[in-house]
This record gives sequence, C-alpha cells and structure tokens, in this order.
Amino acid sequence: MLTKVNQYKESMLRLAAYVGMHNYGTAAPVDRPPSTGEASLYFSSTDTPEWKAHLESLPIESRHAASVKRRLSLTLLSAMRNNLCLWCWFAESMCLCDRLEQHREKLLSTKLSSVVSVTVVMHAEELMRGTNSGHIAAFILGAPIRVWGIPEDDAYLQQLPAITVEDFSTDFCGETWDPSSALSSGTVVHTVSLYPEKGAVAMEDLVQSLGSGEKIHLLLMDATWSQANALNRHVPRHIPRVVLRVSEGYDSLFKALRKRTRQTGVSTLEATTMALQQCLGGSLCQAGVSLEVSEAMTAAMKEFVDLKCIVSYRNACFTKDTHAISSIVDRRRDTVRKAMLDRNRMLRERFQLEPETRSLLLPPVLNYCYACDKMVCWYRMVEHVMGRSHKQALRQNPFCQPSEVARNTFCGPRARFAQAERIK
Repeated sequence: MLTKVNQYKESMLRLAAYVGMHNYGTAAPVDRPPSTGEASLYFSSTDTPEWKAHLESLPIESRHAASVKRRLSLTLLSAMRNNLCLWCWFAESMCLCDRLEQHREKLLSTKLSSVVSVTVVMHAEELMRGTNSGHIAAFILGAPIRVWGIPEDDAYLQQLPAITVEDFSTDFCGETWDPSSALSSGTVVHTVSLYPEKGAVAMEDLVQSLGSGEKIHLLLMDATWSQANALNRHVPRHIPRVVLRVSEGYDSLFKALRKRTRQTGVSTLEATTMALQQCLGGSLCQAGVSLEVSEAMTAAMKEFVDLKCIVSYRNACFTKDTHAISSIVDRRRDTVRKAMLDRNRMLRERFQLEPETRSLLLPPVLNYCYACDKMVCWYRMVEHVMGRSHKQALRQNPFCQPSEVARNTFCGPRARFAQAERIK
C-alpha cells in the first residue's frame, strides 16, 4: 500500500522552509520575507547592484544554487500573495485538493508501491507554473519532489545508486546493493530515469527483464523539453534511461492547455500514467492494479484540465455535469470579485501613503494608454500606470505620441478589450 504520509506535501513544505517562508501551506501565520540583510536579496525581483555583488562574491560552483534559491523565493512569495494553494497550485477559492485526495485514497488500497515508486525531478522554473501537471501526479502518488539546484537534492541524485535493497520495514531508502550480501527478505529496487535519449531502453522491455518481486524506482523529469535536456545531464550516467512507447495517434488530454511540440510528446502527468501502466502491464503486474491506477490518474487529469479551462473562461473539455460546471463558474466569479476588491483596497492604501500615487488619479473615461499603445479598462488605468511595463514604455515614447493603431481604434467609456471596434 502507498504510505499515508504524502511525501509530495512534505517536499513542498521543505521548499517553503528552504527559502525562509515557514508555515506556508499551514494554518499558522507565514513568516514575512526579510527586508534587510543578505537574505532579503533573494526576494528582490530586480537584478540590483547588491544582488549582482552578492552573486559575484560566491564561488562559481555555488552561483547556480543561489540563482535557483532566488527564483524559488520569488515564485513562492508571489504564490502566497496571490493566495495560491501550496498543494494544487490553484487559487485557494478554486482549490482542487479535495478531489485529488479522493483519487489518492483509491490508490492507497492498491499494491502499487510494491511494484513501482516515483520521484519527481523538477526544474525550478516549473514550480507553481500554471500549466504544470507533474505536481498533480506527485500529489496523487505521494511522490517526493527534488529540484535541480538545491544542494540537498543535487546530493541526493549524485549519491543515488542504480540498484538498492529495500527492507519491508522501511520506506525507499536502501543501502547500495551487493549481490553477495543481499538478503532474501529484501526487495531489489532498480532506479531508472525516464528520458527518451539514444540508447534508452523501452520501459516495457525493462519490466519484462526483471525477476519476480523486483521493483522499479522511477525518476520523472518535470520540465519543458529544453529544461529536461539540462536535467538529464545532471542525473548520474550509471542510472539507466528508459523510454515510453507512445502511439503516434495518441490524442493528448492536455491539448486544450498546451500545444504539442513533438509528435510523441506528452505532459508529465500523462507520461506518469503511461509509465505506471507499462510497469504494471509486464511481469510485475498485480491483478487489477493497472486498471485502478489508470482510472484514478485519468480522472484526475480530466478534472485538472476542465478546471483550468473554466478558470480561463473556456468550455470544459470532459465533464458534462452542468451542476459541477455552474459551481466552478460561481467560485470563479467570487474569486475575481475578491481579487478586484483586494486590488482596490491596495490602491486606496497607496493613495493615502504615497503622494506620487495620488498624482496619478485619472478620469474614468480614459481607457487607452498611448505610451504602451494598448487598451486598458478605465478602472485598471491607475494600476497600469504604476506598473513596470508602462514605465519602460514611457522611456521609449516619453511624449505618448499616438500610433496609427491608436488613431484608428474606438472604444467607449465602458468598453472591454474584446468589445473595441476598429474604424474602417
């Protein structure tokens, strides 16, 4: 059976603690980011001279880890400020955790962990990313996450043996396997990395070659193709690479969320499901486990895609339950309303405290920014003018000269972007 302790959640708490944001994901108050000292540099969104000096002061081999820590710090800080759930990465008001827990409960009763265990090797840029799907697989399977660039995780990968012996009384953490001393009471665990490089062994062929009672520890890379190539270079070469057999006619469940850049390319969540199916479909298969795992993972995928689509004001791809869709739409509306109220509250506070901000108050009929050459709803104009992109555009067009597009665009005082009419 899968362990009740969800190692995915433990990993996310570890990442939050690593950047100094203790208690994120819990009911306790989250520690505020430091405002002074060296630690505050990791929460600076701009490459300040202080950050550059700090980076140059570090040994060359430590600079990548520092850059990764800064990226993780900014990502988690932004997620916290936007009230994103640390587990499912949706807004707390749109949280998917209850449904994911139900799918996880279905897998807890299976013997999946006696056949295969999973570790997700994640690129730092994938953390809290809106289109990421690997964290959903990690949540359901209770798989730990390792991030390239964190010293502890880098050391874990470098010291990971290709073959270990797992004691039934412990979790996956064995000593280096020695054929002459391996005990019959232990389970031989083969660690492999899923990456389609030249010479990689097909997963199904590897499973067929294993003996009875042997187990697979699968390293899953959660990254884009270019990022996965970098991750693959940092996984030790003594770890065998395996590849999935993906049908050319496979219709991706994620096609509504992302463009398929490769004919056999699939999302991390789909790759995880396929890998588990191929592991369970071979000589290691336990009766009925393959079907249960496939159903739970596929159902989670569809619910994830539907929620993403509805949140993005698109139609659900899979569910036909109008009541469920209406419930999500209502939650989305409440989320948008709350975000608008929070934004207005923040602006009011800035108006009261910052004289410069008060000078930016504009009439409500102004809904086109000539500096940026774009339409902006009047109620967001003040926020837009205070933004970084507007300030950059203002340097390039200090006199706000109207472009040809601006001269031929009409939008009423209450117009939205999609309602603007072009003058022919």
